[in-house]
Amino acid sequence: AFVIVNHPRKSQELVGRVTKKIERVDASLTVLHGGKEPSAQVLVDAQLNDEKVTSLFAWVSRAFAGEPEYNNLMLAIAAIFGNLPPESLPVKMAKEARKSLPPEEEPVGDAFSIQEREYNSLGAMGAAQWTGQFRTRPHALLELKNITTVDDWVKTLPRGCKRTIKKALAQNFTVTTKPIMGGKPAPHSALAHFRCVVAHEVRLLSNMYGEEAFFDALAEAVSRYIGTTRMTGDIREYRNATTNKVIAIAHEVRKGKTIRGQWFYADDEAAKNYVWFHSVYSLIERALEADGVTCVDLGPSGSDAFSELKARYGFISHDDWTTVADYSGNFWYCGKPRRGSAIDGPRFWF
Repeated sequence: AFVIVNHPRKSQELVGRVTKKIERVDASLTVLHGGKEPSAQVLVDAQLNDEKVTSLFAWVSRAFAGEPEYNNLMLAIAAIFGNLPPESLPVKMAKEARKSLPPEEEPVGDAFSIQEREYNSLGAMGAAQWTGQFRTRPHALLELKNITTVDDWVKTLPRGCKRTIKKALAQNFTVTTKPIMGGKPAPHSALAHFRCVVAHEVRLLSNMYGEEAFFDALAEAVSRYIGTTRMTGDIREYRNATTNKVIAIAHEVRKGKTIRGQWFYADDEAAKNYVWFHSVYSLIERALEADGVTCVDLGPSGSDAFSELKARYGFISHDDWTTVADYSGNFWYCGKPRRGSAIDGPRFWF
């Protein structure tokens, strides 16, 4: 018997893409049925809502807590987004996970030391290139030359970009900086922030590849949530000023003379209200005010269109980007470097 996973409105288009995923769900259910082959057909509806995201976070949290039976994302998708019977074991597992769900904004991530967080950040920052291991993808960089204030930067932009920045600065949201500390869960390791990551990835991949990317988007969201909550830096938390709901997070890291816009995740509301553009404006503004920063790095782009968007705002993609972005030196926290945190040599990678 086989477990069939599809989108009720896109079943034919999904067949090829989810074949491997079907096999994985089938194997998972076989194990949970004590070795007997399951006979149920599972239809998965590729639609997000708050309840489903809450259940997914509850499931993932149990996996993080070390419960091996929850270490299966495809089974979670079948249980939460599928039509399995209420008495089936996966659905019971999802309900059980909800019983120990933490409050919406309570950080629940691992309490990594500051040294572990810095090391965990290196790969995403592109340290393989500055340590001479291998060449990474091009990074989009803004050199802070011939500009002393953020208004100087705005003056260099095309007229349409200036209008967008003006709209971004007029939006109704609040921004709070939350440092990621060693020995504590990351401040954005909560359900409220997980919602932003999931919404962002589903919207992004659906726009690029269509609804058939839903499964990949959920997996990517969980992976990126794990990644960002393991790293160091600061979180810029965006909230709707009226409802106080978290709508976006911008994750930034400073090392040496460069500030990196490491990650950005936003829900649909934030995407419509120019939050990313505000985050870029604010990042440049603070980089110009900081001591010794010479470059702002928005990292590699996932598409040519995003590279072109960054370029319109002055961020030029460089293959040999480490000759422009100087990451040599310590990580910085609250305006000061942490001594002994350089991690610049190849020895740190072996």
